[in-house]
Formats: sequence, structure tokens, C-alpha cells
Amino acid sequence: MQFDINGEEKVQQEILKVAIQAAQLGGEVLLTHLSRVKHYELEEKGASDYATLVDHASEQAIIEHIKRHFPQHQILAEERGEIPGDGIYRWIIDPLDGTTNYLHNVRLFAVSIAVARGDELVAGVVYDPVQREMYTAQKGRGAFLNNSPISVSFADEVKDCLFATGFPFRSKEKIEPYLQAFRRFFESARDMRRMGVAAIDLAYVACGRFDAFWELELGAWDIAAGVLLVREAGGMVTGFHPNENCLETGNIVATNGRIHNFVTSELMTIFEK
Repeated sequence: MQFDINGEEKVQQEILKVAIQAAQLGGEVLLTHLSRVKHYELEEKGASDYATLVDHASEQAIIEHIKRHFPQHQILAEERGEIPGDGIYRWIIDPLDGTTNYLHNVRLFAVSIAVARGDELVAGVVYDPVQREMYTAQKGRGAFLNNSPISVSFADEVKDCLFATGFPFRSKEKIEPYLQAFRRFFESARDMRRMGVAAIDLAYVACGRFDAFWELELGAWDIAAGVLLVREAGGMVTGFHPNENCLETGNIVATNGRIHNFVTSELMTIFEK
């Protein structure tokens, strides 16, 4: 059995290595196309078409690299959807998180790659190609930024905390309860941020830049890597209800752990009315 454990550990180390390489390849594709973006010349349909082109180009580079090393693994990609395989590992890929930022030349976007073994996340990578910041995590091995260990913040007073969120653009009918929650946290916390990149929000919680992040109805590809990052950095990640699986509901709360009960209780009170 010890041999099997050691063998599995080596496989997961190789998986993380390949995930890092794939994220770098996807990031280089994004940077190459970014130099050609002139959003003010694009009509709405043109902007959408360009985003699809860039998404696909980054995703293709990522998938080709993964399949070169692990041809049997399953893949869930934002653009291509499910790519079946016969392995126990499943890759979860967002080739461009922060599409609107990207199209408007707001230089904050990311590549997000997670790997699950069955239902358990075992590796996660979030890469900010502009800042050259590579966030990585392996199950049971901690979280890192450019190979240096990271940790969530130690703030335990909400008034000292910096919160992050994302607007519910997929569910605009929920804007009223969302604004109630925004106001509640705005009044309680030191300040609020809205970055437009859930993967970066989670990475920032993991490294202590943010103390809490919450958002509605995200895809698994948006958050899977960041979920592992936060947990391996010592934080907590749940749905709005502490017993919910955020990867299933898409509703996510990620914190340093010290203020988690406050955040989830406020969100439950507002969204369960």
C-alpha cells in the first residue's frame, strides 16, 4: 500500500508540473492576442467573436499540452465542455477568466486549471500572465505564489477586512438581494473590491491580500483551482450555507476562516428570505 501511495504522490506532482506548464502556454496565447485588442473598434458581436477566438486559442494550447502527457485523463473545459477519458483524473479548465477585462484592455485576467481525483481536488493553478504571478496548490502540500509559501490573512475583526465580490451578471434578477449583501459588507468591512476575475479573487484570499470573497452562480472552471488554493493556504471555502458544495451550486464564500461564520450567516439571512 505504501508503494501505491508513493506512486500516486509522484503522479500528482507530475500533474501539477504539467498544469503549471499548460497555464503558462495559455497565458502566452492571451498576451499575444492582447496586443491586438482595440475594443473601441469592435462592435458588440465583434467583441464576442474575438473573446471566443482567444478563449479557444488558449484552451487549445492547454488541452494539447495536457493530452501530450496524460492522454487518458478526462477534461472539463469552459469552451469545449466535457472531453471523455478513462482515467480517474479530471482536469477543469478556464482558459480566460476575466473576459470583459481582457476585451477592454484592463490587464487583469487569468488562466485557471484544477485537477480532481474523483470528487477530490488534488491540484490547482491560477496564473496571472501580466504580473507573471503563478499560484499553485497540491492537496496536502500547501499553497504557493511563484514557489514561495502563502497563507491566508490573520484578520479576525470584520472592520479590518478587505472583501471582494463579483456582480451577478448571469442572474440579474438577483440584483436586489445582492445589493443588500453588498451594502451589509460595505458597512461592516474596511472596504470592498470588484476585480472581475473570480480566479484572481480566490488567489488573493489565499495569499492574504483579500480576507473574504463571495459571488453567485459561477462555473466550476471559474473557481475549482482557487478553492484548493484557499484551503491549502489555511482558509475556508463553502457555499452560502456552510454545508453546501460551492462547486455544485456555484455560490461561493472563501475567507481566511476567522470571519467565515459572519459572512455565511449574513448571506443566508439575505438570500433565503
